[in-house]
Amino acid sequence: MELILRAERLREARILRGLSQSELATNLGVTKQAISQYENGIIVPKADVLSQIISELDMPISYFSKPDDIKILTPIFFRKGKTAKKKNTDIFEIFIKWTIEIYAYLEKILKFPQVNLIRGNKNRYSFEEINEYSIKLRRLWGLGNGPINNLNLLLENNGFIIAKTPLPAERVDACSVYFTSSDIENRPMIFLTSNTSAVRFRRDLLHETAHQVLHSWMSKEDFEENKETIEREAEIFASCFLMPSESMAKERFVVDSLEGLLHLKRRWGASAQAILYHLKLLELIDDRLFERLRSNMYARGWRKKEPYDEEIKQEFPELLKDALMALVDNNIKSPKEILEDFSLPPDDILKLCNLQEEFFDGLNQKKYSLRFVK
Repeated sequence: MELILRAERLREARILRGLSQSELATNLGVTKQAISQYENGIIVPKADVLSQIISELDMPISYFSKPDDIKILTPIFFRKGKTAKKKNTDIFEIFIKWTIEIYAYLEKILKFPQVNLIRGNKNRYSFEEINEYSIKLRRLWGLGNGPINNLNLLLENNGFIIAKTPLPAERVDACSVYFTSSDIENRPMIFLTSNTSAVRFRRDLLHETAHQVLHSWMSKEDFEENKETIEREAEIFASCFLMPSESMAKERFVVDSLEGLLHLKRRWGASAQAILYHLKLLELIDDRLFERLRSNMYARGWRKKEPYDEEIKQEFPELLKDALMALVDNNIKSPKEILEDFSLPPDDILKLCNLQEEFFDGLNQKKYSLRFVK
């Protein structure tokens, strides 16, 4: 059977393998112009070149003929370091699209939690307005003013899709998107990088949640024009939601030393630095105490790593994993059928969905309920 090569899939595979058009051309023994023409659908590679492409890029053969129906029309709220390169955000966007494809597949078979979210529609927000949105969201989700034990589970139960990409944190911090489509249910989605501490994971989750609450109405142009303000607003929301002002006012009495900050870190699941800056923002500590504690932190090297970073329990995305396990354990689909239907590299499916390596070996021991089934 003749393989239909879809140009966009070839471009994606090349980017994911970290190759430029010139590098792939050299490896294949063709010109850079030929690769460009393949990727733009101008010409189709001959059978022998196509065979080389499949081998060189090490992707499932079916991937290259898989329809490319996912279009992301809303802004992707990227949070990245100054050293992040465009190729890393390009890779991140491909992982986003793959996750949406996985969700679209599952959504046709299973019932996911309903989206339960409030949304703003302003260009700029005052601190008071951001704090009020954090209070309203806590109220909507029935949280009260106490610490949140598992943020990931809370978000997934309220309709978010969360995935960890295989990219390391130094390349891109995190991003989110409100995916809209006429064919599948619209959902807020958060994508995080791997190898971060538990408090960093929680912070990233809430930073991206803030974008979905405050900024999801924006166009890509609005986002780019106001990026600095938008990022600052997201940071404020994350702190206000995680550590409500009413509760922080009662906790203030322990914050006279670094040990007091570490006590609050274990209690609230936030970094000592985030707690200190939030107390300052709330005007619960004065400039003198703030500067003293911050200087002591920096002197101890806490800007990069703090005490208890390893001890605080990690949270992991669970929803996509649970959905796939439900398909298998209730004999709706086999791992082999899922792999064939996705037409994606198995290692990337495992990472994006937080699955155990044994999943595609059929070694499923834990049974999952049919809570997803429509």
